[in-house]
Amino acid sequence: MKRILFLALTAAVLCSCGGKKDEIPGLKDFIKNDFKIGVAVMPSSLVGEEGEMIKKHFNSMTAENVMKPANVIRPDGSYDFTEADKIIAFAQENGIKMRGHTLVWHGSTPRGYMNDAEGKPLTKEQVMAKHENYIKAVFDHYPKDLIYAWDVVNEALADEPGESIYRTRSPWYQAFGGPEFIEWAFKTAKKYAPEGCELIYNDYNLVDPAKLERACTMLKDMLAKGVPIDGVGMQAHWDNSVSQEQIQNAIDRFSALGLDVQITELDLTCFDNYHGPGAAERQKIRQSVQYTTELADAQAEQYSKIFTTLHKNADKISSVTFWCLTDRNSWLNNFTIRGRLDYPLLFDAQNRPKKAFFAVKDVYTKK
Repeated sequence: MKRILFLALTAAVLCSCGGKKDEIPGLKDFIKNDFKIGVAVMPSSLVGEEGEMIKKHFNSMTAENVMKPANVIRPDGSYDFTEADKIIAFAQENGIKMRGHTLVWHGSTPRGYMNDAEGKPLTKEQVMAKHENYIKAVFDHYPKDLIYAWDVVNEALADEPGESIYRTRSPWYQAFGGPEFIEWAFKTAKKYAPEGCELIYNDYNLVDPAKLERACTMLKDMLAKGVPIDGVGMQAHWDNSVSQEQIQNAIDRFSALGLDVQITELDLTCFDNYHGPGAAERQKIRQSVQYTTELADAQAEQYSKIFTTLHKNADKISSVTFWCLTDRNSWLNNFTIRGRLDYPLLFDAQNRPKKAFFAVKDVYTKK
């Protein structure tokens, strides 16, 4: 019943596209002079109408999950690239470049990975040797000319100010006895990455002033040590409260460090901000909201503001990636409340463009 209501509500507020789906312009066609425009995908997204949508609208893809360590490393320590290879093959067949996601992340560290066969903690040196083998295997396995960037380290910063700017509960922080794992990960990736592949630090809520400051502190320190960080991935899981000024400030701060900026996980929740200060507010609304005309209008306006700012900074940004293709397959459905739906993307649950899609198009095509 909830799924039927979801489809009905989104259909009720669609902006007229003025013709059939195949007459809708592709995102990559009107954004082509700015930056790569990408989407996070699952192997199941590559067939049927969704597969055609990806080919039409995007020239970059990120594997939403299947290239993460926990999805590749088997319990016996061997590697299984089967699901990832489905996305790789689709990208190659259709001339689509890819971002790699991710090499080191506390949220995708296999259970028991930091322990030996008896369950005892591995030493730092043992963890380094074990994961260097993995990083080498990753770069050896994937086509050298396909993946233009890798999220080397994901979400290493703390959410709240404290004694450390880092996420100290991360198994990586604990195994290394501090943040040295970040420096190690980038230097190790550099050893095996093909020439021209950008090595990215990726994190969320980087428009928040306090977390932005922590990120800049870390990045300045790493760059001063000669750590080969090429860019910053701003995850961009945003809501309507994020301002153009916040986005601009973050872009300026990272660009001033000589770093490329990539918008890596863009979506626009209809609830409160999911990360950082005020994140607990998301718990207050337990049921799906109705995707009304007013909500669609507000979302379209916010997407317009976001892309107006990104367009203005095209010389500092190399790629922008939406985190999922349509509202139907967004990770925000059921997060953090099971059964609750969200409507964060440019395409609705029936693969149709929303008002937000045309708001982005208007940034580039309105005279």
